[in-house]
Amino acid sequence: MFHSPKLSGQLARLHAVIVGTATEPTAAPDLLPTVATSRPTDPPAPTVRLSPTSLTPPPPSRPSCAPLATVADLDALPRGPRRLLELLHQVALEAVARRGYRVAPSQATVHQPQELLAAALGVHVVTVWRWTGTLKAAGYLDARAHFTTSKGATRTDGTLYAVTLQAGHRAHLTHDDLSHQWRDLDADRAAGRTAWAVLQGSDQRPETEWKILLSRWAVEPGCTSPPVTSSDPCNGPATVQDVAYMLPLLATAHPDKRPALVGVMASTLAHALRDPHSRRWYCRLIWSAWKDETEGRNGLQQLAAQLARLQADLIEWPALRSPGALLASRLA
Repeated sequence: MFHSPKLSGQLARLHAVIVGTATEPTAAPDLLPTVATSRPTDPPAPTVRLSPTSLTPPPPSRPSCAPLATVADLDALPRGPRRLLELLHQVALEAVARRGYRVAPSQATVHQPQELLAAALGVHVVTVWRWTGTLKAAGYLDARAHFTTSKGATRTDGTLYAVTLQAGHRAHLTHDDLSHQWRDLDADRAAGRTAWAVLQGSDQRPETEWKILLSRWAVEPGCTSPPVTSSDPCNGPATVQDVAYMLPLLATAHPDKRPALVGVMASTLAHALRDPHSRRWYCRLIWSAWKDETEGRNGLQQLAAQLARLQADLIEWPALRSPGALLASRLA
């Protein structure tokens, strides 16, 4: 029987279906993504995203200075010198923190006005000077008046203190400390930033306020916390009382600077007492007090007491004609 090719193909496929030998039809292309039907053995790795702040290295830590109790034998010090050392040590630590040292220094040098230290401790400036001598002998402090030039004259602009911060280290001032320009004296005076102005305002301040005041001064000499203005009477002496405050600085002044310091004080007395022709006499008076001091007779303290008394007379007795003669008679 003759079959057409088309019919022959259909019969062959029918026979294959009947006998179960049909071949697998060609699978249609899978147009959808394959979906996994089993759970993966390991969870996917988490994605970590770093923020810009996490890439910034941490700031360097500040050096840690030893506590004062491990630096100095506080029990061996009298109460007064110990109070002064505790105050200056705290001020020095503040200066170290603000200056950004990479390692803890063995000492720190700070610029301070003796008058404000005295007010903070509730004592006379001569007492601060005496306590400083005790601490210098023990090696915990070194102190010296700092001089600068103002309006063509040599003047003190405060006192430098080297404070030990390490056990066994003897504090000492360096040439760099003494030659450094710690402040612009003329600018401070023009702006009224004087410690004398602080004392004229009120010295009845809480202890914490005095510490803040002195710490700010140590970081930036001539700068204090408002409403206080700053700097000390030694910056620009104008009254008899200013000279009384300055006298103890003769003991800490460098021998080469001492004559200039005496000249500044003598000129101030001659002007304040309306006695310009007696400047050389006031120089001799101060030198005589210094000589007594070196011989153990407290000459500076006695002269300071007489000047303080004369200052009170000038305030209470405006018509006093010859204050210089009155001073001479009391010292005779």
